[in-house]
Amino acid sequence: MEYVIVVYRSRNVSMQAYNYLLSKGITCALVSTPRAANVGCGLSVKLSKQSLPAVRSVLMQGETFVGFFVARTTYNGVTLSRLI
Repeated sequence: MEYVIVVYRSRNVSMQAYNYLLSKGITCALVSTPRAANVGCGLSVKLSKQSLPAVRSVLMQGETFVGFFVARTTYNGVTLSRLI
């Protein structure tokens, strides 16, 4: 299973991004940042790869934006690949 997580350094900005996406009708979730990201505040926004192009520029505007990561769930855990 693949999905995108948006990582911020601030919990507050993570929650603002999550609430913004919900208000626009985007399916997303507020999740714990996987340890493999090795950055961030501990909260990330999880969304599908299909919705990324539509929200990319808006989500990058947070002052504590770290990056977009593709997360792949495997039998060995979660592996991350940085997109930006």
